[in-house]
Amino acid sequence: MINNIKISNFKAIKDEISLKFDEGLIFNMLFGKVGSGKSLVFEAIKQFKEVFLYGMRSIERIPNEIKSTYTFEFMIDNQIIHYHTTLNYDKSEIIYESLEQVTKTSKYIYFIRDGYDITIGDKLEKIFTPFDFDRFKTYLYDLRFDRREFILNHLRLKDFSESKGALILSKLADYIQKLKFLKPNDHINFYTDMDESHYVSVLKLVQSALPHIHSLQYKEISLDDLRYRLNRHRYDHLLDEFRNHVTKFNTSNFFVEVYNEFYKLSGRNLNELSIHAIDVYYDDGHILNFSDLSKGEKAILVLSMMISNAKINDYIFIDDVTSHIDHTLFTLLLKKVRPILNLKHIRLNCTTHDMLLFDSSHFDFKEMIYVAKDQFIQLNYLNSLGIRKDKKLLNLYLEGYFNKL
Repeated sequence: MINNIKISNFKAIKDEISLKFDEGLIFNMLFGKVGSGKSLVFEAIKQFKEVFLYGMRSIERIPNEIKSTYTFEFMIDNQIIHYHTTLNYDKSEIIYESLEQVTKTSKYIYFIRDGYDITIGDKLEKIFTPFDFDRFKTYLYDLRFDRREFILNHLRLKDFSESKGALILSKLADYIQKLKFLKPNDHINFYTDMDESHYVSVLKLVQSALPHIHSLQYKEISLDDLRYRLNRHRYDHLLDEFRNHVTKFNTSNFFVEVYNEFYKLSGRNLNELSIHAIDVYYDDGHILNFSDLSKGEKAILVLSMMISNAKINDYIFIDDVTSHIDHTLFTLLLKKVRPILNLKHIRLNCTTHDMLLFDSSHFDFKEMIYVAKDQFIQLNYLNSLGIRKDKKLLNLYLEGYFNKL
């Protein structure tokens, strides 16, 4: 599992912040004023996952960002592993990358990359067979001059199945891949890990907040129907993104959220592309397409699909989770969500502007983080602030207590 993620020097995040994932807790709820940096914490992590999996070429450069640093702390097979990286988002280069095992008294190096220099530690050699280690050193020679690809991810893509000890490296990369993001600030978002196989659990979650919904069904539509629904500009944008997505992820089945509409797509090219829209059936006999739902109903439906289809040990990040969902409906949804997350050991990380959740019985103080920004962004875990459990947090907020952090 991931114990915590530390970030510094990413846009307005200057001093190091640490997002923790305490064992036994399944929420990180980030509260704070507009502009405090809540969304930026998630953006920084999402950006890292993108470059880790697909290289520095996969993103647009960020001017003046020359030393953005990340540290992931993992607990794998009862070992604490630290993965450090320093990235130059301006020049799209990896400046530094290291992997080490940490004990109470010592550090054991797997590898260190510092500029063009790569050092191999004894810890790394011991987990490979002699043949696989020779292969690995060949790969490292190629990566020495390619500062846009990560060593750890490169190991994940190679077959070292004869070296059982090397499986720990694949586990580390797999956990980074398990970081999932819902609703980034884009017009088109693909969800490759979602499907309709969990229909019953999706419907139960939806009905916990919207009991008047009877069922959900998929209806095939043509490309012409899609163009009519989206208009030509948005339709062309979706097809361009579809081509890029299929090539980049080598996938043929996924859901896509496009300009506040939602479709299931299947196929690798336009000739074989199959498109399904979602129809919602109500108890009173009415039938509405997803595009005709209210924004709140859309948000609940997409949220329910993502949570129901999440895999064991996933880390889900949802920005402004209560957007368009009123407090009462969201708390009803939370009652159904927690057992699902707990069963699958899923960590749900959310930002919200719903300050009524401050005094909610749904969260432990360890799961509540107040994000404050003076000169720099700070994450303040409520359990570390010395606030009594019987205090009304909303009253403290209205009285200006959090302004002093």
